[in-house]
Amino acid sequence: MGIKDYLSEKKENRIIDEKILNVIRESKAGFVGTTEVSDDERIDLKEDAVRNRLENLEDEGRIHQKRIGHPERGNLAWYLAEDERKRPVSAERYWFARVCEEGRTVSENVLRVGGIAALAGMMMITLSISADVYGLQFALLQPSLAGKVGFGLAIAGFANVAVGGGLKVGLSLTETAVTRKSSQMKSILGL
Repeated sequence: MGIKDYLSEKKENRIIDEKILNVIRESKAGFVGTTEVSDDERIDLKEDAVRNRLENLEDEGRIHQKRIGHPERGNLAWYLAEDERKRPVSAERYWFARVCEEGRTVSENVLRVGGIAALAGMMMITLSISADVYGLQFALLQPSLAGKVGFGLAIAGFANVAVGGGLKVGLSLTETAVTRKSSQMKSILGL
């Protein structure tokens, strides 16, 4: 098997997995049985293949299972992992929504770092002004140097907050547009 075939098979498997996950996402009860997934017209797999895919998704940490009824012989119910996306998205465009989710996580971290840097900068500016007003001299940091460093930190921090916030909002809107477009396509197709 060549690389192109491997990547094509990987892509097809991800699309099937997303279709299976969408069945769970769309469940009013919040969980589904294996038969319910295999009976869905979007899933073109036999029940044994669906069970294997569900077990693989559980191994990846994307879903969990629970026995309903008898603890050993009861039916398996599959439900989404806590950090798995809850809104359905077109299986073919799932990667785009996933990139938006991951980007939002990165932008939140940029936002936090920016907030900390801005706060540290403002504290240094306050320290510098207080030291200058009261005539205090610090051995390691002179008031004028503390003011310059504080100003630089504050500017960098606020710039990070702006970039992180802008990215977070932009990626959230993009993800919403992608998922909304998916649900609109679904309603147009009558699914």
